[in-house]
Amino acid sequence: MNDIGFLKNFLFRELCFKEDHYTRNCNGVNLHFIGYMKEGRGVLTTSDGSRIELCVGDMFYIPKGCKYHSHWIAESGCVRFDSIGFLYFPSKSPNGYILQKVDYNGELFEKFRPLSESKELNTSSIGRTYALLGEIEDSLVEAPVDTATGVAERMVMLMHKDPHRSVADYAGDCGVSESGLYLYVKRAMGTTPNKVRQNVLCDKAVQLLETTNLTVEEICGRVGFSSSSYFRKVLWAVRKKTPSEIRKEATTI
Repeated sequence: MNDIGFLKNFLFRELCFKEDHYTRNCNGVNLHFIGYMKEGRGVLTTSDGSRIELCVGDMFYIPKGCKYHSHWIAESGCVRFDSIGFLYFPSKSPNGYILQKVDYNGELFEKFRPLSESKELNTSSIGRTYALLGEIEDSLVEAPVDTATGVAERMVMLMHKDPHRSVADYAGDCGVSESGLYLYVKRAMGTTPNKVRQNVLCDKAVQLLETTNLTVEEICGRVGFSSSSYFRKVLWAVRKKTPSEIRKEATTI
C-alpha cells in the first residue's frame, strides 16, 4: 500500500458550525472516531434509541458502522469539536464497543492535546492516536452480542469444518430452527446459508487452484461440486474469475 492509500484510513479534522446543525448517518460511519467538544453542545442518538449528550470538555467515541443522527447546538454562536477518525481498531473485544462518552483524566488529555492542536497526518500523529486508544480502551463499554451475528458466525465456522451437511443440521448445532437460521443469516449477512456454503466451497477450491496442480475436475471432486461446469458457474458468480485466471494470478505474485 502506498502512502496516499494508507493515509486514506485516517481523517483528522476540527468541525465548526456557526449555527445549530443536524446530521444523519443512516448507513453507518465508515471509520471509528474519537471526538472532543470545544464549544457548544451535541446530542447523538443511535438507530436503536440509545443516546449521549455532550458538552464542552467531553471526549467521546463513535464506533465504525454506527448508525446515528446528531444534533449540534450552537449555544454561544458556535459548535466546535475535534474529530479523529481511523479505520483499523485491533480491539480486545470481539464485539467492539458502543457509542459513548470517554472517561479520561488530565494525564490522558495531555496525550490527546497534540492531536487537538494539530490535525497533520504523519507517523507521530497516527502513533499518538493508537497510543491514546490503548489508554482508553479498558474503560470503553463493550457492545452486546447480537443474536443474529452470533448464530451466523457459528454457522460459518461449522461450514468451514464440514460444508456438506444439511442446513437443518447447522441449525440444530446453532440451537435454532431451520427457518430461524435463514432469518438470522439474512439479517446478519444479507444472504442465505446456501450462498454462504457456496462461498466456503469456493474458498477451498481457490486454495487448491493456487497451491496444487490438480485439474479442475479433481478439485471439484475433492471440494464437493457436482460438476466442473457448475463449479465454474459458481466461481464466476462469487469471484468474477475463471479457474485459469486464478491460477495465472497465483503464479505472478
